[in-house]
Amino acid sequence: MNKSVFIDKLGICLSLCCGIHCLSTTIFVAIGALELFDLAVNEKLEFAMSCGILLIGVAALLPQLIAQRTYGLMALFIGGFILVKTSENMTTLWTQLTLLSLGILAITGAHYFNIKSKRKHAEYIKAVKEAAGYRT
Repeated sequence: MNKSVFIDKLGICLSLCCGIHCLSTTIFVAIGALELFDLAVNEKLEFAMSCGILLIGVAALLPQLIAQRTYGLMALFIGGFILVKTSENMTTLWTQLTLLSLGILAITGAHYFNIKSKRKHAEYIKAVKEAAGYRT
């Protein structure tokens, strides 16, 4: 379980880093200070972050989806990813910032609730084994 919790924690960190990057890039574009931050608008970096978030999210949430039928967590993650990607196409600053913030919160929330679900499931399995007299 520690390895799977680590993947969720990594997903939370990566999604927060992506959120900070995207929010700061959006604000820099809005105030016209983009020349100072050429690294912030690197398409390869944004593509790598998106792929990383997607791969880590699927790797963390798919086993839980299969084992416990946690469809809501996967829907929350996919919805958050769609919000983040939709925010890139918005022209209004406040709409873009709102969609981006909601998307990052949804992705982070999916990982957080996945960790809670894994811990609850592990405690349940341990209690069942103890009640049945199963010794490890």
